[in-house]
Amino acid sequence: MSLKNDVMFLGLGNCGCKQAKVFYEMGYKAMFANGSEQDLKILGDVPNIYRLKGFDGFGGHRERALDCLAENEEFVEALQGIKEKIVFVLHSTGGSTGSGIAPYGEEVLTEQKDEDGNTEKIVCPVPTLPSFDEPIGKKRSAYKAMLDIQEMKDVLGATFFINNNVAKDYDRINSNFAKMLNSFLTNDSYGKLNNFDESEKIEMLRQSGSTVLGVFGKEHDKAFMLERLTKNGIFAPIESNKICGDIAVVHSGSDSSDITVEDVITEFGKPFNIFEGYNNGNSTLICVNGLDYPVTHIKQLGELAQQAFNERNRNRKSVEKLSDLDFMEEKAPKATAEKKTSSKLDLLRMRMKK
Repeated sequence: MSLKNDVMFLGLGNCGCKQAKVFYEMGYKAMFANGSEQDLKILGDVPNIYRLKGFDGFGGHRERALDCLAENEEFVEALQGIKEKIVFVLHSTGGSTGSGIAPYGEEVLTEQKDEDGNTEKIVCPVPTLPSFDEPIGKKRSAYKAMLDIQEMKDVLGATFFINNNVAKDYDRINSNFAKMLNSFLTNDSYGKLNNFDESEKIEMLRQSGSTVLGVFGKEHDKAFMLERLTKNGIFAPIESNKICGDIAVVHSGSDSSDITVEDVITEFGKPFNIFEGYNNGNSTLICVNGLDYPVTHIKQLGELAQQAFNERNRNRKSVEKLSDLDFMEEKAPKATAEKKTSSKLDLLRMRMKK
């Protein structure tokens, strides 16, 4: 019923490593990779740390990832040696180390195919998007990272776009995501009507596209649940085209009085599959996959970056330069024959000769 033993969390860069540590502390297997020794020290005494030698951060240059991996073969070999069937790749998109390494790492992880041509591993990216008030460089980096994810869509599994624009407490966002995903991976509820079993979870993780997830207490009504899933939760707002893959709802009780599948379909569109479970205790679990990537949200980041960049250039051009002052260069006076006035020292010397 639980997928916990089949999962590896791969943290890349400072953001991804901190996220992976949350899962490690929950009992999951994890790997950590970063070039910054200072950032790695924050992790404390955790196993499977890979210091990317020669690259103490990328300084905003995502393109350095290729050289970094070429010079850190030990880490590449560690990726190739991962045995777990499901790998979550956690990284920021606004930084450069995690977002730069992620596409190369994901290609390594998806290289092996089964006899049907499917990737042997299910690789699920967890890219964290910057807030709208982040600097130009971070928003530009996020836009480029999204282009990389789009190029690899056919081989990637469920992608969870964490939205840092929703709150300033990033640690809390990471903690909430960990609790939600853990609830999804370890759910073992059962009921007379139906169950949400292991094969259905794997099916949901295997399908590419954006995925949203929510765990809600009994005090939350369906309007609150749907708003958090679609607009104001920790995931990037979904597209409005009502295209989705599968819908899973695990009810808190033995019936659908908390929320119906039809309620979810109204917001997300008609799914390919519906997975339903019951008796989840005090909470309702909802997951929807196969959504279009949050292109509208990413475009906003790109537009904000472009506007800020244009404004910055305009301000640079409008900087007033200093001009010469009229008296800056004094004209040398014309030489005139003047009788030299003897100095006191000269007078003294003349006197001493007498």
